[in-house]
Amino acid sequence: MLIQLANAIPEVPFGWSVLLAPALMISLVVRERQEPSPRRGWAQALLVVGLTIQLIGLAGGSPGMARVGLPISVMGLALWTGVPSITAAVLAFWAMPIPVTLYGLTTPNLESAYAQLGAAMVGALGADISASGPLIRSGAERLELDPYHSGIHLIFVITELSWYAAARRGLPPMVALARTAGATLLAIPLQLFAVWVAVLLLAAGASGVAHLWLDHGVWLLTAILGVVWIEIRCAQRNRPDTP
Repeated sequence: MLIQLANAIPEVPFGWSVLLAPALMISLVVRERQEPSPRRGWAQALLVVGLTIQLIGLAGGSPGMARVGLPISVMGLALWTGVPSITAAVLAFWAMPIPVTLYGLTTPNLESAYAQLGAAMVGALGADISASGPLIRSGAERLELDPYHSGIHLIFVITELSWYAAARRGLPPMVALARTAGATLLAIPLQLFAVWVAVLLLAAGASGVAHLWLDHGVWLLTAILGVVWIEIRCAQRNRPDTP
């Protein structure tokens, strides 16, 4: 199962971002100072369900289905042993690659809208930019947004960071869930900003850099800045008041 998961990572440009989830989970485990408190009422059920889904998926040749069972098993194991906390264990759901079919639900409308808006914003600065659907042109340079540039993956990263922030503060799971759901709205302006930067790079004749930025730079910068911001805020809250 883990081998199939590792093989799925390079399937999409943002695949490596799934490694952020175990890193954040380890960060939470290291900071957990309370004694483990196993709660085995649901643990057995979750372990059975998780393992059953994995076996059915693997036997039926459906790796995507099998992956769903992995975080469920992790949650069951967390309840059984008390380590990590259930809030930290939920991060295992972000260690699963986004199903490729999900990107097909919004294509080509969403990335075309971002292309049109990004070209209009840069064009307003006097650059020679035009957009037709998801294709953006600047002289001889071309940049075509694909389904992976629709902002869906930013939702993935932002909600993960939001859940981590709630867990770092020790918020109850339902409060963490509400905050995480609200954080999805941040993906819209962030993706528009990302496309705007890409179009600026295109106008400067750096189409290769623009592609690299959209494929890897956006999620990586969001993750780094997000973690730094969360840790700074947590450090400020834990700092004793000075007279």
